[in-house]
Amino acid sequence: MLDSDSTDRNSRLTRDDWIEAAQTMLIDSGVEAVQITVLARALGVTRGSFYWHFESREALLDALIHRWRTRNTNVMVETVADAETLDDGILALFAVWTDHRRFDPDLDQAIRDWARYDDALREKVKAEDAARVQAVSAFFERFGYPQPEAFIRARVICFTQITYYALDVAQDETHEERLGYLEAYFRSFTGRDIQPDTVTAYRNILAREEPDS
Repeated sequence: MLDSDSTDRNSRLTRDDWIEAAQTMLIDSGVEAVQITVLARALGVTRGSFYWHFESREALLDALIHRWRTRNTNVMVETVADAETLDDGILALFAVWTDHRRFDPDLDQAIRDWARYDDALREKVKAEDAARVQAVSAFFERFGYPQPEAFIRARVICFTQITYYALDVAQDETHEERLGYLEAYFRSFTGRDIQPDTVTAYRNILAREEPDS
């Protein structure tokens, strides 16, 4: 028989609570560790609470993939689609990738690790990477870059970002060092120099925020 505390916890948990717990477990221990019983124990509830929100473990895993796609691909696509200038678009991408409340690099890497052993997910990851590259390519093309140059520059910027987190480069750089590379990164990605007043404004904005390594 369930005690009243267990019943209360079961009723209070939301679908997002389960997804959040599953995401933490995925990042920390891999997809094989994402098990209903283990999650229920970690959340201090019964397995029955899970089935109020999901039909199966596979449904929970699908929700994790959907969260990754929504959080990490959509934010990039929307960022470059809304950019009014080349400088603003590139800096907006930089800002997205350094703000882990908007782009989650740990989730991105966990999904990619999972995809190494899951053929269906691997195809989904390829499709999402293609969508990211296509969005950035269209952004470059909008500001005068011909094809295939726009596509190749988009590949370079997107794949650099993936590798940056895969190799954990952020652990070896201070926030100040990263800001110091801004002009060089911009020139490398675009072949152009960034406007000084734009980079000053961008640095001032980041200086008011806590570094998110």
